Amino acid sequence: MSLFGDEIEEPVARPDDAGAVLPPADTLLEPKSSTLCLGHEEQEKLFIELYKNNNLPHAMVFQGLKGIGKTTMAFRLARFLLKNGKGMDSSDGLFGGEALPQDISSLDVAPDDPVFRRIASGGHADLLYIHRGFDKSKGKQDNSLKVEALRQIEPFLRKTASEGGWRIVIIEDADTMNRNAQNAILKILEEPPAHVLIILVTNRPGKLIPTIHSRTRKVTFDSLSADTMHTLIEKYGEVLSHDDLVILNDLSGGSIGEAINYIDNGGLDILKDVLDYMDHAHNRRVEKLHELSARLGAPAQDKEYRLFIQIMQWVYRKMLFLKAKNKTDLPAYLQRPVTQAIIGSQSLESILKTCDSLQAHFERIEFSNLDRRDAVRSAFLMINE
Repeated sequence: MSLFGDEIEEPVARPDDAGAVLPPADTLLEPKSSTLCLGHEEQEKLFIELYKNNNLPHAMVFQGLKGIGKTTMAFRLARFLLKNGKGMDSSDGLFGGEALPQDISSLDVAPDDPVFRRIASGGHADLLYIHRGFDKSKGKQDNSLKVEALRQIEPFLRKTASEGGWRIVIIEDADTMNRNAQNAILKILEEPPAHVLIILVTNRPGKLIPTIHSRTRKVTFDSLSADTMHTLIEKYGEVLSHDDLVILNDLSGGSIGEAINYIDNGGLDILKDVLDYMDHAHNRRVEKLHELSARLGAPAQDKEYRLFIQIMQWVYRKMLFLKAKNKTDLPAYLQRPVTQAIIGSQSLESILKTCDSLQAHFERIEFSNLDRRDAVRSAFLMINE
């Protein structure tokens, strides 16, 4: 019996595929295949120092904004450890045996390395990656980590490492675990097996119970700089104007994951639509409002609709921030008659009230599963009152 319930079949390693296509170097790929992890050089230095001094903890929490590269760094560290921790026993040193190299300058592992290949294909026997599943019936990612996935951890950690080194568990979106699942993880953290590293990746560290925090080392990841964002967007293959890059960086808050979401789902166009309609709302352009609501509220436009919710609330939060800071030099994309009028004439309390009303409105629509077209129309009517 495992900590999560019934026993499950242990994962089996797949052999290297010598004919596998290597991931292109220096491009933006999914975390398990990416050679890029820009913007987190200080964290990488920390891991190298911990490794060289034999002080790597048995568990760490990677915390920070969504989409900034925390999971990418988790796989980067895992690749390095699984490549450099093999062939050692437990007599001395990290695992004993060979002396550790002291001239390490990065966690790089070449894409043609067998360890890189196996991790990229999901077939490394000493790495377990837990993440939220995708609900095909609803067409979206599960809201939380499934207990079936978490049940793999305890039997996985009971195994002997296949290559005599580390066993590593990466738990993405760890903050979506329920209380029972977190308590079960806690039992593992209290008495961790030897030569194990558990990485809990979270956007909301406050959702983890205090006892997990007390038994893990926290590593905080900062938002990405504008220069790093621009570099990564280029690596993604997008050619955007300087003005659009500025808007994307502002919208995403320094998260490349969020920026790509905006790029892929027309976020810049949605922002323009929102601001355009706000500018001309006094003309009662009802037909334009119906056109916009029909487009965003269509069942097949779930991602676009959710971006509309984010963007509309973001516009008001941005105006609230500018009002609170008494700023009159608005970003170029917000230099609109409507935004200048709101910031100039409305009180801080009035803008805050609209922010709260919009949030409550969209939450009510979601909770009651109401018509999204009405949600779009009502939101604009609300801000025009």
